Amino acid sequence: MNGAAELLRFADRMFYRDWWNESTFAGYIRSWNVVVHDWLYTYVYKDCVEHVFRNCRPLATVAVFTVSSVFHEFMLACSLRFFYPVLLVQFGFLGLMLMFVTKRLGKNVGNVLLWLMFSIGNGLLLSLYFMEYYARRNCPGIGDSIVDYMVPVSWTCNGISHNPNWTITAPWSLP
Repeated sequence: MNGAAELLRFADRMFYRDWWNESTFAGYIRSWNVVVHDWLYTYVYKDCVEHVFRNCRPLATVAVFTVSSVFHEFMLACSLRFFYPVLLVQFGFLGLMLMFVTKRLGKNVGNVLLWLMFSIGNGLLLSLYFMEYYARRNCPGIGDSIVDYMVPVSWTCNGISHNPNWTITAPWSLP
């Protein structure tokens, strides 16, 4: 974003704050992408608080996380050409839960928990999406219907066959 702002001579370059020092997940969400946070706050959160949920801030927060996680999952589904709702669960459910939990912890514990989430969460997310991608490429019997697009293949694929000469069997199906 900084490169685009420089080319367009955009004066306000406050795209992120020092998110690495945050001690709560809510602080991280507010500071890692200021542009997206401002848009979600203005057009989703404030409208939910004022018009939809009538001053119920926790429900408005859930609505913001739901909109954001559905949008992120939609972008991944379009780019990867399959729907695998791991990011939806991790961001929409675990992120929301972590936001309320880290608010009650101390500053150091919250920061350590945030960095653990980055280390374990992002690695797990990448591993699961790669596993689903390669299962869809190498498992036989994948069609082009909407059900095949929505149902995870990596959960049901018993063996990956690359060519007629040899096959790889899943470890849980060995005798």
